[in-house]
Amino acid sequence: MPLVYNNILYFKFDNLMQHQPAITHFISTRIGLDEDENFSIGLNGFLPDAVVLKNRETLARIFGFKPDDFVFAEQVHGNRVEVIKPSLKGKGAFSKSDALQHSDAWITNHSNICLVAQAADCVPILFYDPVNRAIGAAHAGWKGTVKRIAENVVKAMSREYRTKPSDLLVGIGPSAGPCCYEVGHDVVSLVNDEFPKKYELLIPYPNRENPVFDLWRANAYVLMEVGVSKKNIEFAGMCTICNNYMLFSARCGDRGRFGGAIMIKGF
Repeated sequence: MPLVYNNILYFKFDNLMQHQPAITHFISTRIGLDEDENFSIGLNGFLPDAVVLKNRETLARIFGFKPDDFVFAEQVHGNRVEVIKPSLKGKGAFSKSDALQHSDAWITNHSNICLVAQAADCVPILFYDPVNRAIGAAHAGWKGTVKRIAENVVKAMSREYRTKPSDLLVGIGPSAGPCCYEVGHDVVSLVNDEFPKKYELLIPYPNRENPVFDLWRANAYVLMEVGVSKKNIEFAGMCTICNNYMLFSARCGDRGRFGGAIMIKGF
């Protein structure tokens, strides 16, 4: 997953980069213009709205689209997938009040709509079907992961766009990692109920009271269970807690948000 500095710091996935310029995508970081360490894209009160909107404008300019091409959601830690039509373009782009309210994943096959999953320990996941020119983005915290939001995205894309899971390319973005994401007994119980023990998603550490939940492999297993090829799944492999100097982490006390975004480019 290449790290790029071009006025701001961001990441790209190798598997998705192979399909430029048909699509554009990025994982933003907390490092913005003039080495600003609080380059947040979330309208959550951490920064003045005007500053956040300027940050979003910067991202749009760098990646060659307009700020009103963005689609943002409130993100409710569920597993609902919303189909994004052109009439929804611009939702949440300039105001929290008109952001999508009830979904944590979004799919479209329309050009010039930039889907964004905001994160600060949860996993942003990006999807691309190069055969049917369709994309998806998902926000998967522990709740969404246990509720199999990644599976729901694949099924929704199959239903709406005739996507074959084996054609999908997926990027699993930075999040609290298997080194650090300690979870309590309630989460442990739900993980054990939902996932086979053989997946070994709960990792004990001698110096930790509770096990660590591997969000990355959990989402990968969910994807493979519904037919996504292992070779088509790329991991960012970056823990937001370990790399808090570069990425926002709620566990570290941050209120800022970075994002995973993907868009089909118009021709």
